[in-house]
Amino acid sequence: MANDKLIDKYLPEYTFSEYHEIVIDGSIETVFDMSKNFDLSKSKLIKLLFKLRGLPTNRLNLQGFIADIGFTNIEEAFPTENLIGFWVRTKIEPITTYDDFVNNAISARIKCVWNFHLEKLNSSQTKLSTETRVLGIGRVARITFGLYWFVIKPFSGIIRKKMLQIIKQDSEFLSSSG
Repeated sequence: MANDKLIDKYLPEYTFSEYHEIVIDGSIETVFDMSKNFDLSKSKLIKLLFKLRGLPTNRLNLQGFIADIGFTNIEEAFPTENLIGFWVRTKIEPITTYDDFVNNAISARIKCVWNFHLEKLNSSQTKLSTETRVLGIGRVARITFGLYWFVIKPFSGIIRKKMLQIIKQDSEFLSSSG
């Protein structure tokens, strides 16, 4: 099943989701590389929203941010998808294995996955999308996270769109200069 997405493998059922996409003039390999560790600080708005939300802003390249916040690089399928995630019992905890995550080994209350998915449109264009899925396990977790999601979702959408724009700008610059 080569067309299956990693996000579907890890969290096929979810309570909340968000999806955004952009078309980029660049090869799928270039865009994939850019999507793995772009610089979030290129957007002053992202930095401001992170500060207002109390998120770390010391290292705003993607991999530094992932490490600082406690997310996990779960799995990648070069050059079509990179999957990031976390789960929460009382705090964000690293995802240990696929089996632990899907079988809820830590009795998580929240599971979250976030991907960058790439689709080659032609030799010089790539569609890049990002999707976030959250599963609230149990009524209390669904209600609590639902209230949080209601407040945070518009800002999360702005951040995701800005991320896609940064990756587009960086990929297109690299493609035009290389």
